[in-house]
Amino acid sequence: MPKTRLPPSVIVALLLWWAPPSMAERFDAVLIADRDCPATVSTKRDANPGGIRLVPGQPYQVVGSNKSVATHYELHIDSANPTQRWVEVACGRLVDTSTETGSGESAAAARPSSMDGQFVLAVSWQPAFCEGRPGVAECRSQTEKRLDARQFSLHGLWPQPIGMEYCNVDARDRENSRSGRWRQLPKVELSAAVRDDLQQQMPGFVSDLHRYEWVKHGTCYGTDADTYFAQSLALLAQLNGSDVQRLFENNIGKRLRAEEIRAAFDRDFGAGAGDRVRLVCDSDGLISELRIGLRGTIDEDSSLGPLIRAAPKRSVRCRGGWVDRAGSGR
Repeated sequence: MPKTRLPPSVIVALLLWWAPPSMAERFDAVLIADRDCPATVSTKRDANPGGIRLVPGQPYQVVGSNKSVATHYELHIDSANPTQRWVEVACGRLVDTSTETGSGESAAAARPSSMDGQFVLAVSWQPAFCEGRPGVAECRSQTEKRLDARQFSLHGLWPQPIGMEYCNVDARDRENSRSGRWRQLPKVELSAAVRDDLQQQMPGFVSDLHRYEWVKHGTCYGTDADTYFAQSLALLAQLNGSDVQRLFENNIGKRLRAEEIRAAFDRDFGAGAGDRVRLVCDSDGLISELRIGLRGTIDEDSSLGPLIRAAPKRSVRCRGGWVDRAGSGR
């Protein structure tokens, strides 16, 4: 019996019919969420395992669309299970991440210069960090005369919710990041001014902390690296010019209660600001970090107070601890 051969046009039609919806149109872009939209597993059903919703202001990797004239975008969301989710096109705006945009501008030029959403500003008390890590480069050189011995240092600015990490980062860089091989991460392109400031305000720069923070958190911020770090440093500068920094500096070698720290936030950043601050203490009772909730639009002129007060309240976690001095011991 002779074999039946289908005409090429029929084969193409069948392939298109069987192709998954995301094959209709591919993207090299991220979606900056404008609305609190559900991220469902189908364009036809409302099933949403985990209750995943977009966070306004946050970027999401776009995998594809359901058709050439799209009604839905397919997103890759690491924190979801399954990770591939669908949202309506009205939920946000696309930002091209290819090397060149349609007008010939660089992708960095197409990115927004400010971000609107929810974040955590993580700042370290470096002497406490160094107590348990005397061998790392930034701790070997720390003295009481260095800035980070008496003021807060930048750990990072983290887009929320938890799990908003490694946006458009390939598997190799993720593995190097998680395994502590930070020197093997891509070089971060920074202006001379931002690089110089970051080296002063982030002691871990010498250990490539900035590469790690950019790959893990900055890639989900929605701007280029220079803007991300410049805005992080601007927020840090406001904190280091506040009663909170003076409280820590004046109590080096002494113990502070969480209530005292939160009250200092209220004095400088407005009533209720302290309720948005979480203390992190190590096993020796040293205050090693503050994690400050933020919500709103961040740019280099943003005022820290309104951003803090707009954030959800945070549990204090650590009820108090010692303000460590540079060098071994309290």
